[in-house]
Formats: sequence, structure tokens, C-alpha cells
Amino acid sequence: MIAQANQKNMRLSFEKVLIGFFVFVTIAVIGLGILNYQSNRSYHRSAAAVNHTNEVLKLNARTLSSLQDLTVRGYITTGDSALLSTYLTARDSFPSYLAHLRQLTDDNPEQSALIDTLSHWAAGREALAQTYLAMYAVHLLTDSALVQYTTASRIGLMEIKKVSAHIAQNEEALLTERQALTQANRERFDISIALIFAVIVLLLMGCTVAVVHYIRQRKRFEKDIIQLNTDLEKKIEELNISNKEMESFSYSVSHDLRAPLRIIDGFAKIISDDHATAFNEEGKRFMDTIRSNAQHMGMLIDDLLNFSRISRKELNLREINMNALVENVIDNFMLMDKPNADIKVQPMSSAVCDEHLIRQVWINLLSNALKYSRTREKAEISISWEQTGTETVYAIRDNGVGFDMQYAGKLFGVFQRLHKASDYEGTGVGLALVQRIVTRHRGRVWAASQPGMGATFYFSLPKHIK
Repeated sequence: MIAQANQKNMRLSFEKVLIGFFVFVTIAVIGLGILNYQSNRSYHRSAAAVNHTNEVLKLNARTLSSLQDLTVRGYITTGDSALLSTYLTARDSFPSYLAHLRQLTDDNPEQSALIDTLSHWAAGREALAQTYLAMYAVHLLTDSALVQYTTASRIGLMEIKKVSAHIAQNEEALLTERQALTQANRERFDISIALIFAVIVLLLMGCTVAVVHYIRQRKRFEKDIIQLNTDLEKKIEELNISNKEMESFSYSVSHDLRAPLRIIDGFAKIISDDHATAFNEEGKRFMDTIRSNAQHMGMLIDDLLNFSRISRKELNLREINMNALVENVIDNFMLMDKPNADIKVQPMSSAVCDEHLIRQVWINLLSNALKYSRTREKAEISISWEQTGTETVYAIRDNGVGFDMQYAGKLFGVFQRLHKASDYEGTGVGLALVQRIVTRHRGRVWAASQPGMGATFYFSLPKHIK
């Protein structure tokens, strides 16, 4: 018992640890999943920011290149129209470049201010070019005017380059910062993936340990079951041997006791009949007592043998007419004993049972009801029944002396009596026989009563019995 208790405690401890492990792993997986999701989002945001910065740098360089082409010095010096087309292309493209650059950096006030400055210098450079183109068109350009244009254009371009370099410098600083953040987010993402993988490995290891444990436990249980089955087979074999010995003993007892009892009863009758004049009243009473007790012992032996045979008799189950069976039992009572009784029977449906054994149940219960109601002016007995979902319940109610319910547990025991044997005849086996028969049918037996208020005995039969 101590070993079993220790095994049970160990099993409970293992199961608690296993449950705690799975709860921990589940929480860890959920937490790491959230961390992984956040790291992934941060990585993609920082990567998008890096791409945004690279786009600003490319657009800034393209804008600077366009502004560098925003000059007419070559054209007004040589008159080559190809050089003028370069200017016209730059003039048409730089406004859209500046607008797009402003849109990309509108969340950065410093960059927005620099782009405004760049736009100012670009507008001045374009206005300067327009002025000298107009002078070239009316042939007013002189060498000194050309030198002035060259100087002004160079100064404006230097300012544009300074502003563009400042913009590029700011974006490169942002790029370095964002690249570092992207790398950190990527590392956190990789770490969360590794942790999730590690937790999954732990989960698989825990599952493996649990499966191995329960397989071993199952094998141990199977081994125990095989051993129990072996022991049970031995016990059944021993029980069969004991039953056969008991049956042989019962037969020997019944055979060996019945003969002496018949001899005692027979010789007592002969003495009473042939030598009646030799006895006084007391002697006759003694001889009657001897005969009565010998007959009672014979009845007791018969009841015990019937009780022992019930458990060995194979049930012959078939559908019987319960109304006809009960009416036949009542008719036999009326013919033999002619009791002063009013017996009412509620019509009953047929039932599947062993007719011979259930007949004995009705005989014993009706005999019991008549016996304990005979002190009444007229015995009133009613038989009713009802069906539940799983069984059919029969009730035999009488108006007899009844009994105290605190002794109800003794009713169905062998030789258990709640009234004096001198007041009511019987061997004390009848109700025990009823319980044995009904139990073999997988049914139940019980009773309800109050002293002086009669009694009701119930027994049930299952609706479906194999």
C-alpha cells in the first residue's frame, strides 16, 4: 500500500511538472511570437527608412546635376543650339525634382529649410540665364557682360553646391543612423527566431519525455493487468473448486440430515398414533413439538438448498406474460390457503426474465404480505408497476403489521427476522431468496414501511437484459 501511494504521488508530481512545463513553454512561445512580430515590423520600418534616405540622396544628386545644366554660357558664346537644348531640358526638369525632394523631406524641418534655400538659388540661376538669353537675342552682349554672367553663374552654382552638399550630409548622417538601427532590428529578429526554434525544440523534447514516460507506464500497467488476470483466473479456478465442494457438501448434508429427520418425524408419528393412550397431555405436547421441529428443520434444509442452487442455476430468459404469472400464483394461494384477503392487480406488460425464478419471487413476496396481514380483519394487498427509462419496477403493498425502517438492512439477509418466530412462521430465507433471484436478473430489491402501517416491497427488472 505504501509503495502504491508513493507511485501515485510520484505520478502526480510528474504530471504537475509536465503541466507546468507545457504552460511555461506556451507562454514563452506567445511572448516570443509577439517579440518576433514587433522586431519584424521594426526591421521593415527601418529598412524602408534606409531606402527612403537613399532615394533622397539620389534625387538630390539628380537635382544638382540639373541645376548645373541650368546655364546658357556655352550657347551665348558659340551660338550652338545643341547647348541650348541641354539648358531647356534642365529648365523643365528641375522644378519637378525640387518638388519631389521637398515631398520626401517634409517631415524634416532642417532639410525643408535647405530645400527652400536651394529652390531660391535655383530660381536666381534660372532668372540670370533668362536675362542673358534676352540680351543675346537683341545683340547687346559685350565681352564685359559675358564676364559678369560667368562670374554671377559661378557664384550661384557654388552656393547651390554648398546647399546640396549640406542636404546630402544630413541624409548621409540619417542613413548611417538608420542602417545601424536596421542592423540592430535584424539582429533582434534573428535572435527571436532562434529563441522560438529553441522553445519548439524544448517543447518537442518535453513531448518526447511525456510519451516515453506514459509508454513505460502503460507497459507497466499492462504487465500488472496480465498478472491480475492470471491471479484472477487462479482465484476463479479455486472458487469453482470450492463451489463444487460446497455443492457436494450441501448434497451430503441434505441427504444425511433428511433421512434422520424423516425417521424422527416418522417414529414420533407412530408413537403418537399407536401409543396415544400411554401419554398424558404433556407427553402428547412433547411429541407434537418433536414432530414440528423435525419438519421445520426439513423445511430449513430445503430452503438453504434452494438458496444455494439459485446462484448456480443458468437463467432461462424469455418474454413472459407477467399478468398471467401473477394471477396463477394468486389462484394457487386461494386454492390452498383460502386467505381472507382482497388482492388487487394492476394490468402489467410482459417482461423478459426466467419464469420459474420470477414465479418464486412473486410466491415469496405474496406469501410474506399475506402472512403479516392476517391479523387484520381483512388483508388488503395491491400489486402495481411502473416503467422508468431503464427498468420496470413492481410493488407489492399490504396493510399488515409493518416494520421499523431502521432495521430494513436486515430484511434480505439469511435467517434475519424482524418479528418473533412464535408469532409468524417461516425460516428467514424467503426474502434473501428474492434478493438473490432479482440480483441475478441485474435488478434491485428494497422495501418501505412504518410499524402498524403495512409495508411495500419493490423489485425491479431491467428493460433490456442479456
